[in-house]
Parts: sequence; structure tokens; C-alpha cells
Amino acid sequence: MKKTRSLLSCLRPADAVVCLLVFALAVVLLCMPLLRGAGEELVITVGGTSTRYSLADNRELTLTNGGYILTVCIANGEAWVSESDCPEGVCRRTGKISRAGESILCSRADILLRIPGEGGYDAVAG
Repeated sequence: MKKTRSLLSCLRPADAVVCLLVFALAVVLLCMPLLRGAGEELVITVGGTSTRYSLADNRELTLTNGGYILTVCIANGEAWVSESDCPEGVCRRTGKISRAGESILCSRADILLRIPGEGGYDAVAG
């Protein structure tokens, strides 16, 4: 009769250490986006002119540039483009930003929304 060995009996102590280190590194990399601080203000640049808004104040802004109209919402410490008439709509699909280093760009309208500060690593790279 053939004797089967369990997976744990095949591991050496050094293998266990390597597995633990890989697991710890994975946990740290997954938590990095959460370690970035929340932003305090939003900088909106329209055609080269920048204006700062507090993320603590809830408001809705209508921005016009290059024949395009964007509606920007600031609420609960987050900012996002709720409406845009540009054909691609990437700025709408970007979602909400709230942490230092995050941004939303509408290249057609030449409008940039960004939260200043040191940006960390993003969970999605592409």
C-alpha cells in the first residue's frame, strides 16, 4: 500500500518563513491605499486657471470650457463629476476622489480635479 504524505510534512522551516513573508507583503500592499491621508481641499484647474475648494463644504459646481459642461459635486469629503457632455465620459466613470494624490481629468474640456498632497500607491495599475 502506497503511503501518502501531507503537504505540511513536505514543508521545511525555511519554506514556512518564505510563505509568511509573501503573505505579509501581500497584506501591506493591499493596505497601502488605505494609509494615504484624506484630502482637505480640491483644486480645480480649468484651462490653466486653478481654484481651491474645501472638501468639508458641500456644493455643486458647473464648469464650462472648450464647449463642454461638467457638473462637479463636493460632498462628505469627496468630489466627483456627476454630469458631463463630453462623448467619452471618462471623467464621470472615474468615480469619487477623497485622498491626497487622487485626480479626475476631462481632457476634452481641459478640466482637472485633484486633491493635492503626497499620493501613495493605487490598488489598480494599468
